[in-house]
Amino acid sequence: MACMIFLLYNQTSTLQEARAQVEQEEFALQQEEARLLNLIALSKQAPELEERKARAEALLPPLPKENTLLTGMQDLGVESKTDLLEVSFGERIPQQGYDEMPLNLTFEGRYHGLLKLLDNLQNWQRNVRIDEVKIGEGEEGYPQVKADLTAAAFYKQQREEAQQ
Repeated sequence: MACMIFLLYNQTSTLQEARAQVEQEEFALQQEEARLLNLIALSKQAPELEERKARAEALLPPLPKENTLLTGMQDLGVESKTDLLEVSFGERIPQQGYDEMPLNLTFEGRYHGLLKLLDNLQNWQRNVRIDEVKIGEGEEGYPQVKADLTAAAFYKQQREEAQQ
């Protein structure tokens, strides 16, 4: 009788251990299924994410390209019927992974043209941050207005530490 109780006890503990192991395996399976569903969702988003990455990289050129920046600013001025009067570049500010290129711009035109210019800058092919806008009377008086913009353009770092 003691032998049967001992065998029954052993089988019961073995059964409990097996059930615990099954629960652990089921939990691990649920986690892996959730991970798989997440990976499937991400793979469906891959084309959109690649497109967003390409757009972001296009906004951040590999070199400062001041000439291209100036030409683009002049073109934006023409589109918005404002004149680019003055541009000055500040000293570059290294950031993590990119450099900031401060600049001061002076545009002159009608008020609505300057608003259109700011709108076009926001949607431009290059990333430009406008820090400050000062509006005053234009050289010929109102309705001409002059806008002094404090801004920054950005480009990727080309130094060795940026590539590490």
